[in-house]
Amino acid sequence: MKRNYLIIVIVFFSSLVFVSCSGDKITGQRSSGKTAEVIVVMSSEAQWKGVIGDTLRAFFDKEYPQLPQPESYFSAVYTPKTIFASSKLFKPHHNIFIVEIDKKYKKAELNARKNVWAKPQRVIQITAPDTDAFITLFEEKKDFILTVLEDSEKQRLVNTFAAFRDYAVQEEVRKSFHLSIEIPGGFYVAKKFSNFMWIRKETGKFSQGIMIYSYDYTDTVAFNQKRIISYRDSIAKAYIPGPTEGSFMAVSKDYIKPVSKQVDLNGLFAVETRGLWKVEGDFMGGPFINYTFVDEKRNKVITIDGYVYAPNAPKRNMVMQLESIIWSVKFAQ
Repeated sequence: MKRNYLIIVIVFFSSLVFVSCSGDKITGQRSSGKTAEVIVVMSSEAQWKGVIGDTLRAFFDKEYPQLPQPESYFSAVYTPKTIFASSKLFKPHHNIFIVEIDKKYKKAELNARKNVWAKPQRVIQITAPDTDAFITLFEEKKDFILTVLEDSEKQRLVNTFAAFRDYAVQEEVRKSFHLSIEIPGGFYVAKKFSNFMWIRKETGKFSQGIMIYSYDYTDTVAFNQKRIISYRDSIAKAYIPGPTEGSFMAVSKDYIKPVSKQVDLNGLFAVETRGLWKVEGDFMGGPFINYTFVDEKRNKVITIDGYVYAPNAPKRNMVMQLESIIWSVKFAQ
């Protein structure tokens, strides 16, 4: 009997160790931290200021795409390993990047886990026997690391929006476009027509807008960048007036040209287009992010476009917020 009890105890605690290591067992604590912030855990400041730190800073500090002024992709915060291990302050952070360089490791390895100390959370750890092995693996995996961190930001923001959703606006979107999307409080429907909706958030310092529009799908030219931009321009000219008579929103192609790529939009094939907008006949402008996909059931091209107006202010976080709102989209049941 005692032996059976001992076996049960061993199995129980072994399962706890396994679950803890796999990252599935969490305390229930909500994750913390600023938007696009990453806690970088390393053994020493000398390591952070050395080759590995230089490599990570170059990665985190690279420019966020298609903004009118340079802003870094992520804000990296160095934290010594000893402080991270002994303090409860940093472990609940939503993005943690751990570096361990030790000769005990035979080769460099990357481990990405979810919800280790809080939720939602992503913990990325690279272990390596030396600096060269770390650099080699990091260069191989940096696109994957970027995707993991981007998805982490989106999921965290979507969870936040879901807690403060505006049911009235979401219902308007569902009825008009058969879409479910997490619209947080503060946004309102400014204009609505049969195939167009303009959703806005206005404060004394900035504006965020979301345009949703659709038209009949005929062929794959709908995914061509020129088609996406020209249709956006025609919609904006018709429905998004500028502050002065005769002025209207248009895509800016002079300063920073738009870029497009195919993406997985929450399980949907879509084309993402980023760029800058301006107001023809005035001096307003800012960044936009545009997703175009097809509702195959209804044979409709659908575009969801988010834009920011925030003169003399950073815009990365506001674009990320709109991107996360759009990323939450799915077809309504």
